Amino acid sequence: MARTRTRSNTRKTKPATLRGITDTARKAIVDGFDATRAIVLGKAAEAREAAIAGATTARTRTLGAVTSLEKIFEQRVSSAISRLGVPTANDVRALSRQVAQLQASVERLKRSRARA
Repeated sequence: MARTRTRSNTRKTKPATLRGITDTARKAIVDGFDATRAIVLGKAAEAREAAIAGATTARTRTLGAVTSLEKIFEQRVSSAISRLGVPTANDVRALSRQVAQLQASVERLKRSRARA
C-alpha cells in the first residue's frame, strides 16, 4: 500500500534560517535591518537632492548658453541684412515720419493754391 500523508503527519516548522535564534537575536536582526534601511533611505534622499541641484545648475548654464547664442545669431543676421541694404525697423519708422510730413506739406500747398 502506498503511504499517504495526513494532516497529523505534517509539522509546521520555522524556516531553517530562524531555527535556534533567540528572541533577543531576532530583535537585534530587526533593529539592524531598520538601521540599515534608515541609512539607505538617507543616502537615497541625499542622492536625490544632489541630482536636483545638478539639474538646476545644468538648466541655468543651458539657458545662459542659449541666450548667448541667440544674441550672436541676431547680431549676425542684422549684419547680413544691413550688408544687403535692407532697411531696419528704425529706418522704416523714420521714413514713415518723413512721408507723413511730406503729405501734410502737400495738403497745405493744395489748400493754399485752391484759395488763390
